[in-house]
Amino acid sequence: MPPKITDSRPNPEAVHTVEEQTAAGARSVVATYAEDLTDGVTLMCMLGVEPEGLVYKQYEEDLANAEAEKAPAKKATKKAAKKTAKKTAKKAAKKTAKKTVKKAAKKAAKKTTKKTTKKTAKKTTSS
Repeated sequence: MPPKITDSRPNPEAVHTVEEQTAAGARSVVATYAEDLTDGVTLMCMLGVEPEGLVYKQYEEDLANAEAEKAPAKKATKKAAKKTAKKTAKKAAKKTAKKTVKKAAKKAAKKTTKKTTKKTAKKTTSS
């Protein structure tokens, strides 16, 4: 009697679920080590484990369009930052100028008080 032969091939549905689990695990690993979203999407597409419905070319085009829209906005923020930096520099310069004027006034007041005290001291000793 010949030996029994059983079908050792797995069921196609079981293979599909195992592949999906493996892909999900690979996606989580890529997401953990990716530095940003673009890096993660690129790595997933290179490995062939990208999420269902993701088309890399379309993602890349959308990203390029978004960056093109953001570029003029960045220039405006740089100008605003420069203006605020100039304003703070002017304020700081004014404050230091005021401080030096106050210090000079204090020194002059001290000198005049010292001179007047010396003169009065000389007058009282000479009289």
